[in-house]
Formats: sequence, structure tokens, C-alpha cells
Amino acid sequence: MSDHNTPDGAGQAFSRIYNRRLVFELLHQNGPLSRVDIAQRIGLKPQTISGITRELLDQGLIREAGRSTGLRGQPQIYLAPNPEAGYALGLHVDRGQITAVLGDLLLNIVGRLDWSGDTTDPAASMAVMTDMVCQLLADSNIEHSAVWGLGLVLPTLNADIYEIEMCMPGWELWRDIDLAHELTTQLKIPVLTENDATAAAIGTLLHHSAGSLRNFVLIYIGYGTGAGIVVDGMPVKGVRGNAGEFGLLPAPDGEGVIDDRLSLHAVARLLERPVEELTPEALSELHHHRDSRLMHWMEEAARILRYLVSIMETAFDPETVLLGGALPESILSALVERSYPLLSSLSALRVRDVPRFSITHLVTDGPVIGGMYLPIFVNTRSDFRNLYIRHVAGDERPFDHR
Repeated sequence: MSDHNTPDGAGQAFSRIYNRRLVFELLHQNGPLSRVDIAQRIGLKPQTISGITRELLDQGLIREAGRSTGLRGQPQIYLAPNPEAGYALGLHVDRGQITAVLGDLLLNIVGRLDWSGDTTDPAASMAVMTDMVCQLLADSNIEHSAVWGLGLVLPTLNADIYEIEMCMPGWELWRDIDLAHELTTQLKIPVLTENDATAAAIGTLLHHSAGSLRNFVLIYIGYGTGAGIVVDGMPVKGVRGNAGEFGLLPAPDGEGVIDDRLSLHAVARLLERPVEELTPEALSELHHHRDSRLMHWMEEAARILRYLVSIMETAFDPETVLLGGALPESILSALVERSYPLLSSLSALRVRDVPRFSITHLVTDGPVIGGMYLPIFVNTRSDFRNLYIRHVAGDERPFDHR
């Protein structure tokens, strides 16, 4: 944004805040940078950049990160975000377990808690979540006011607005509860909600080395089956946040839907065991001993995945399709192998940089890491913020007024 003056005080205030956002967001995404680098990239006058960066330094939002050496002229001071200037929380709620992580402004994890128990009662579960958040902050000696937000991740829950009934077992009491509002009220921390598949895709997108993977689909197998879709580095959410609910598609043979065949509930039915017993450790042990019923499910699951991959490739033309979820890595890897040879599609190039189908590198923690990332990126990237505008009250960032 170029410098401009206006006699209108509100316009000047907005211009100042907007320029401040540009500088801070640029440093967060691309720092360390010198003031000269910032001025060149944003197009503001050097004196404006100096004033903004001095203010950000005084407030502890950014820090000096070294000086240039061996260059002609006066050495340049490099600036970067201060990791302790803000924090974000991630909460992943799944059936029978809750995971909470706390990260700093640069997305370094500084605390983690895991809880197992009955999650069928939303009120009791929210009490657990509140306690976990408070414990994480107390253990890390971090004030609530320093937290930019909380990313709450859980399966898509049914609501009365839909014509079809799609509520999964164990989540009946959760329908139509405004979890974000309840947690925001209790914790006094802004809460963003996301489903597990999209959160896992966001975690993969932002955790991936050098951000080189920008177009992909992540198939997520949990108590249901969904997909996180990323196009040009942005998650695809849809009008009501339901993009990627491929578990509701008819199965290839027309018998039921994909969720009936490709989910932990489907495994539990074949094993004739309560789904609560199918922990990653228990499933890994069954796979190690090549349990015949599990092997039968894996054969059918691979056929379903072959079908799903072809749909993803045809619909989104991604760089790759990834597989993740609540299953152990050994089973996910075996499912990928059993899915080959894949069905023909225009993704079947003679030369590829990455496989058409492989497991995600964030196998177990993708959803909670993606949830933790959300508050930081919603507040430092306007494009991410626009996706979650329904959850954001107003247009203030935590660093607008300090």
C-alpha cells in the first residue's frame, strides 16, 4: 500500500493499522528482513517503515535478528518476529480422547497434554478441555492475554439444518451445540473450529518443508472418512465448511456409503470389537500378527481408496493425494501399497516429482497441529482470515493495538 494522507482521522488511523499489518505479516511470513527489504517489497517510504518497525520493536512484537556483513555501505539490521510475542492453542477432540498443544508465534510447540476418557457428554468434555488449556498455560507460565486464539478440531457434527441424518455413534449429544461460543465464553480466548480432515491438511500444508506442496488432497480415515483439500496453498472449505465430506458418497458397489466401509467403525464391525478398543497400538498389534479379519478389511479399504483417489485426481488435479487419519502408520502405509496400481487418470504422468498417492508425514498429530496453526495464520494472512470470517468478530488483529 502506498503512503497517502487524508484529512479524515479515521482514514489515517486505518492507514496506520493497515501499514502496520503489512509490515508485521511480511516479517512473519518471510523474515528475517532488513528495513530496506521491507520497503522494497511493500512500497512504503523508508521513514514510514522506520517508524512502524521502531514501534513493533518497542512493543516486543519483533526483534533484531543479526546484521549484514561483507556488504558495501552501512550494515543492515535484520528484523524477525519475536516468538514470545504471541501464542496459539490447538485442541483435537476425537472419540475417547482429547489432545491439546500450545505453540509460540513461530509455531514451535512449547507444551502438550493428552487425555483419554468418555467424550460422549459435551459439557463434561468441555470442562476437560478448559482444564487442559489452563494447565498448559500455567505450566508454560503464559498469560491468557498472550494467546491469539484456539483452533478447535473435531469431526463434522450433524445439525438439524440437514435433510439427512449423518450423526456418528458417540456424538449424538453434541449436535447443534455452539462449541466455539461456549469455549470462548469460558476461556476468554477466541476460538476457531475446523473438521479433522481439513485441519490435518492445513497442518500438512504449513508443516511441509519450504511450503513446496501447494495443491493436494489428504484423505483422512477416522470414525468417518473425509478429505482436506488444498488448492494453490489455500484450504477449500465450501459454503458451510463441509467441503471434502466424501464419506457420504455411495460406495463403488452401490451398497451404503463410503463411511460404512472405510472407517474405524467399519473395522470394529469386522473385528466384532467395540470401536473404543481400536487404539493405534491395538490396531498395530493386530496388523503385526496379520489378523485375518483386519486383512480382509484392508483389501476392501484399498479398493475404496483406489476409487477415491481417482475422484480426487479428476476433480482437483492435485500434485498428489495423501493418506492420514487415526490408523497407525504401518496400516496407512500398507493401504497405500495395496491401492496400487491406481486407476487411470490424467495424474498418471510418465515423470512425476512426487507419487500419486502416499501417506502424509504428519501421521498422528496433523489435526491438532493444524488447529494450533489456525489462529496464527488467520491473524497474519488475510486470505486465511477471509476463510474463517464467520468465526472472527470484527477485523482487529492481536497486534493492531498494543
